[in-house]
Amino acid sequence: MKSVAERLHEITERMAKAAKQSGRRAGNVSLIGVVKGQSRERILAAYEAGLRDFAHSYVAEALTTNELRREMPEARWHFIGSIQSNKTRHLLEGWYRIHSIARLKVARRLEGSTILVQVKLGGEATKSGVEPDGLLDLLRDIRRLGTVQVSGLMTLPPPADQLSPAVAFKQLADLADQCTARGLLPENPELSMGMSGDFEEAIKGGARWVRVGQLLFGPRSSN
Repeated sequence: MKSVAERLHEITERMAKAAKQSGRRAGNVSLIGVVKGQSRERILAAYEAGLRDFAHSYVAEALTTNELRREMPEARWHFIGSIQSNKTRHLLEGWYRIHSIARLKVARRLEGSTILVQVKLGGEATKSGVEPDGLLDLLRDIRRLGTVQVSGLMTLPPPADQLSPAVAFKQLADLADQCTARGLLPENPELSMGMSGDFEEAIKGGARWVRVGQLLFGPRSSN
């Protein structure tokens, strides 16, 4: 079985190749290790091998990792899961990016945070996110708050048999361009898209962040 360090090396090589093929600099794309259900040993192995961006999907799991965080002083922590408004108090400190904002109520409770707005592509009822036709209004409402910084957009694309990853990622990039043109996103907004099975397509589509879990760490030890 390959070590976490070997897996990290292979993934970063694939990322660099995808960036080169699309005329991008490898340094403009960053890997986030998704630690959902992973052991302390595997997470630390990725950190010791050079990874610096890590993500939690659940608030409850994040609350159990304070000791681990102290062992990783240079790590940047991201939150990528769905957010209940009554859990936002746990996301106010210690987070580099919060990727999964889909409601004004949640954004209002995250004063001082840097966030990405999650967009639902494909209309799946089981996934969180604002529908594309509601994105501009949500961004306008968040801007009026004046208390959070929106750095870009995030998506979890629908299954490939419903919408190919390449098409989904292009849709998100196009939406970001439209929002930037209206002054609702910064120049060169961050796109958080792509996971273990499609991160190369995401890079070719303009991803700033790709989120990889089991391909990097191996099978989860818990659900």
